[in-house]
Amino acid sequence: MLKTLLALFCVLSNSSAYANTNKNQKIPYSDTAGYKLCQEKAFDCLIVKEKTIEQKYGKKVIRKAIPETWEELFPNENHRILIMKVNRLNIPLKKGMPIAVPKDKNKTLTDFSPFLSWIKPPGEKILIFNPKLLAWAAYLQNGKLLRWGPALGGMDRCPDTWRKCRTLIGVWRIIKKGDADSHSHIYPIGCGRKDNPCAPMPWFIQFEKHGYGFHGSHKMVGKHASHGCVRTFTDDAKWLNQNFVEIGTKTITLPY
Repeated sequence: MLKTLLALFCVLSNSSAYANTNKNQKIPYSDTAGYKLCQEKAFDCLIVKEKTIEQKYGKKVIRKAIPETWEELFPNENHRILIMKVNRLNIPLKKGMPIAVPKDKNKTLTDFSPFLSWIKPPGEKILIFNPKLLAWAAYLQNGKLLRWGPALGGMDRCPDTWRKCRTLIGVWRIIKKGDADSHSHIYPIGCGRKDNPCAPMPWFIQFEKHGYGFHGSHKMVGKHASHGCVRTFTDDAKWLNQNFVEIGTKTITLPY
């Protein structure tokens, strides 16, 4: 099974999606998609800076340094969403974050797909999660790539449980679909009280009996960060849930 999945990975992805980086380099945010894409010739690299603002507290004026915002850096909404998705990032910006900015402003998200536009016809719709690319892909029965988007899987080890959290590898079938109000029943640990609500998981799509699935998230941080589920942008999760997958749709989660 593993050999088959590895072979499939070679077919479904473009090998040049990310440049190789030195894992021993201790550079801030060097483990994020944005940093890796900054090494590609198709991108310029923007480093998030801070700005100083003044806040009045009575007669006192306090100066405070805060990071630049998405809206300030990219006023055009469509362009901003493109950059966020390319960088697999939707959290508030922090000082020093590298943001990969496409040099060609006329390109769309489809132009930056790390997946092949066509594969050998699978004979049925398939949903792919590729941890190496931090991305998902939806293929039609004829092998055409219909849509792709950013996706983050489980981290190597969760600090709150101290267990391995990587998303399970395998070939699955969708067994359950949630809605906009879906949420976790486990995380954060001890959730369920008013002071500790369970994490939202909008448009949840379950592919494994123990609860693994795809869902929307406002915590796309540019690298694997979940307890095992596949995080996507919420609009992508809604599209997958409402317009692509059905109960029984084949889903493939590839190796890290």
